[in-house]
Amino acid sequence: MTAFPWQQPVYNDLVRRRRSTGLPHALLLTGLAGIGKHELALYTAKWLLCLQDGDEPCGQCHSCQLWNAGTHPDFLLCQPEDGSRQIRIEAIRRVNDFLAQTPQISRCQVVNLRPVEVMNTNSANALLKTLEEPAGESYLLLETERFGSVLPTIRSRCQRIALNPPAADESLQWLAAQGYAAEQAEPALRLNHGAPLKALSWLQGEQSDQQQRWLEQLQQWTQGTAPLQLIAEQWSKQLDLQDVMGWLYSFLSDCLKANMGIADDQLIYGPQVRATLGGAMPPAAKLITLHDRVKEILAALLSGAASYNKQLVIESLLLEWRDLVNPQ
Repeated sequence: MTAFPWQQPVYNDLVRRRRSTGLPHALLLTGLAGIGKHELALYTAKWLLCLQDGDEPCGQCHSCQLWNAGTHPDFLLCQPEDGSRQIRIEAIRRVNDFLAQTPQISRCQVVNLRPVEVMNTNSANALLKTLEEPAGESYLLLETERFGSVLPTIRSRCQRIALNPPAADESLQWLAAQGYAAEQAEPALRLNHGAPLKALSWLQGEQSDQQQRWLEQLQQWTQGTAPLQLIAEQWSKQLDLQDVMGWLYSFLSDCLKANMGIADDQLIYGPQVRATLGGAMPPAAKLITLHDRVKEILAALLSGAASYNKQLVIESLLLEWRDLVNPQ
């Protein structure tokens, strides 16, 4: 069995295809964060490297033992290093050098590259030749949360495997097995777009309390009961501006839905959205402008290519929000 039950149909299809027509050299796994792309990629890599010709990794052969020990010489993980948000060309050169060698233990080599959208242009260009002319029997398992941000030259050379969040009942059943009742799991899934792993992390960590504090502080700023500098300082103390922008993007998306008349029970943040907006609904055009600006900032952060002064960005967005809901 794969790491998660909702992945089994996709994995079974990979097994069937390998038995019949063979697998393509490069697979691009796409889907939301927190649905298990990386776990499926790792399980598939272990199976491809296994010395037994089964439908699952045997767990007993020399290859599986090396995998379990984290020392398999025919597997390479390529991801951002040394605190960087980008996959640099040096990392791709290591991938190319690795695949130019012959397998040491298994019949093939496997590279797991994630997330592919944070490769810069030089890195992507360095990978193209390997994608076009693979050396020997080798597989590249690429992952992305933002398929549209992957360069077309990379997308066109990979076969896409789109992974969707599991059905709500399946997610609730899995979270129940992790010890969370439905009344805890349901809001966690709603706040995390139905992604069970992200919902679990949210339940286990401090994200729930943190997001509630952000919402309360936004309400205070909207009502004029808290100063701009205090809120901006508290928000900018977060280690990752991406977290703040991701939350603000989701909240503004809810505001747009509320503006269109969508019921509170269909919103991620429910009735708190209208409570924060106050009385009159702000103009849709201004909401869209602010929503798009936050989207651009978030996309730049996710690409790994942006560097912002956190407090200045937050202060600017808070001022735009205040002008939107309390026009002079």
